[in-house]
Amino acid sequence: MRLIMLGTAAIALSGCSFLGLGGKKVNPNYNAQTGYYGQQAATPAPNSRCHTGNCLARWNIEGGIGPSFAAGKNIITSSRTNNVEGTDFNSISFGDAYDTGVRAELGGSYALAPNTKVTLLGHYEQADSDGRQDWGTIDGEQLTGALTDYKAFGGEIGLRQYFKPTNGVILNSVRPYVEARAGVSRVSDIGVVGTELGGATFSAAEVPLYRDSWVGTAAGLVGVETPIARYTTIGLETGVRYQGGLRSDNSVLAAGSTLGGLNNNSGRVSIPLTLRGRYRF
Repeated sequence: MRLIMLGTAAIALSGCSFLGLGGKKVNPNYNAQTGYYGQQAATPAPNSRCHTGNCLARWNIEGGIGPSFAAGKNIITSSRTNNVEGTDFNSISFGDAYDTGVRAELGGSYALAPNTKVTLLGHYEQADSDGRQDWGTIDGEQLTGALTDYKAFGGEIGLRQYFKPTNGVILNSVRPYVEARAGVSRVSDIGVVGTELGGATFSAAEVPLYRDSWVGTAAGLVGVETPIARYTTIGLETGVRYQGGLRSDNSVLAAGSTLGGLNNNSGRVSIPLTLRGRYRF
């Protein structure tokens, strides 16, 4: 439900004008050289809130949604097991364990200067399990099981720096930017279900791997924006995001046990691709 609400808000910010990007319409209220919004005529319109002709859009509502691709780190860590005799385990990456995730964001930004904004965005992310995985062997018999879904929510604060707008091939004005972010994310507990050893049930109950965890996050992002209405821009953004290691649940995978050490994840790397909307006040 949270994902649906965030996604709906993000798409609403983009507006139906997204379908008209092919036109070369000039927004008379946007100064492509300075990043200001305002009337460009010598005398402002009587009802305009912009009395100088160069109004800086201080407060903004922002939202975005898009896929999040796993790009590194293992969720099952065979290199950290207890090396119990007769076992031969495999490492399993986030990309193998889960389908491509979906990430939605909603929040706001404040302009410190025409080309610099501070952002504060909440997020929700989910990735469905990719099904049964080969975990390796115990006494020559294959161990398999499926991880539960990945779910996380949290918030990030960032600093965004815009560059000089340029004329695009299709769009009238394209404004590139870079952004650095840091924050926290609450990752729901993760376990393994349907474990089988040699085709027979190994554990009927879910085997816990990681507890609910607050982890730190950091991201480096690049993107482009274009105005589509007087107060609205849309953009496309990508980059690299790092998430800290999850908190191991050793209630079953205790030190010295057969499966001990398989749940020592040290982090997660992902690549987001976000369609973003921004509305300024």
